[in-house]
Amino acid sequence: MARLKVRQIAQQQGLNLSQLQKKAGVTMPSVRRYWYNTRDGKSIGEPLKEVDLSVLSALAAALGVEANQLIENGEEAK
Repeated sequence: MARLKVRQIAQQQGLNLSQLQKKAGVTMPSVRRYWYNTRDGKSIGEPLKEVDLSVLSALAAALGVEANQLIENGEEAK
């Protein structure tokens, strides 16, 4: 299963969750879902299975990467 690398890339750039939210201009609940890869935005929970491309694009732009760079194939995650 694919996973999002939003948190990993943001932390490499020295950004925390709040800073990324402000920079991307999306709601905190959305950022939390993509940051933690969970449906409810909590650090532990059911995996996120659907993404909103406009949110993913906003996060990618804020991080200075292409949207596809935020997605990690399940085989790469091992």
